[in-house]
Amino acid sequence: MKKVFFSVIAIISVTTFYSFSTGGEDTNSTGGAPAGTCGDPASGFATCKGCHISSFGPSFQTGWITSNVPPTGYIPGNTYTVTATITRPGHAKFGFQASPQNSAGTLLGTLSTISGGTQLVGTGKYVTHTNTGTSGSGTRTWNFGWTAPSSGTGLVTFYGAFNASNANGGSGGDSIFTSMLLIGENGNGIPSFDLNEFKMSVFPNPSSEYVKVRFYLEGNSDVAISLMDIHGNVVSNLFSETTLNGEVNKTFDVLSYPKGVYFLLLRVDGRSALQKIIKM
Repeated sequence: MKKVFFSVIAIISVTTFYSFSTGGEDTNSTGGAPAGTCGDPASGFATCKGCHISSFGPSFQTGWITSNVPPTGYIPGNTYTVTATITRPGHAKFGFQASPQNSAGTLLGTLSTISGGTQLVGTGKYVTHTNTGTSGSGTRTWNFGWTAPSSGTGLVTFYGAFNASNANGGSGGDSIFTSMLLIGENGNGIPSFDLNEFKMSVFPNPSSEYVKVRFYLEGNSDVAISLMDIHGNVVSNLFSETTLNGEVNKTFDVLSYPKGVYFLLLRVDGRSALQKIIKM
């Protein structure tokens, strides 16, 4: 009987990205990435990797999408600022695309532009760079608005993709990155989490074979790991142990769970980290 595990070595991937630049390079994406190119569920996690055969990545990065939503979660109807930041030394042209969706690909909340360099595409489902919003010196930041969805929506996932162009006039050689941000609803299950916490990662993802968890502890700690469903309900308490420290690797048998989207919740001495997992 085949066993199914989850691994936390490189988190849920999100997207890839179309090249962009100025003057003779991939002008189809100069003014913004085409809708549905951020590895989001609505596009079937489609990417444009095929257009960047010699590109670097996609490489998942934690913390490249942030917001001013408090740790307790969003309040329905409130508008917040979401920030997308790419860092790639030696590059001067950048681009991105992001979209807040659930596992079915439904847009959650409302996107808006609050500063130059961004625009909405795909009838407002995606936010991306503009023709004048690509320049930077080793890094580029974009800010956009997000009005939280109605009460009871629960967890919102921002899927994001980033491109650092090498400005060589072709589609190859660009550096592709993905990132994501999980935002919970205030008082409704899953709060917001910092994906950088404990350097927690997941691999492979999606997966139908193994689930391994890797994270790092600075000192002896009490650790617990739980598996949750898309609504934030605990499906199973997978692991609990005290006085762990250093690099920790764990493997879990989840053969009995149906296909779908889950979350691994890591709790360490009162702090938490969350990783999204797709079981194929």
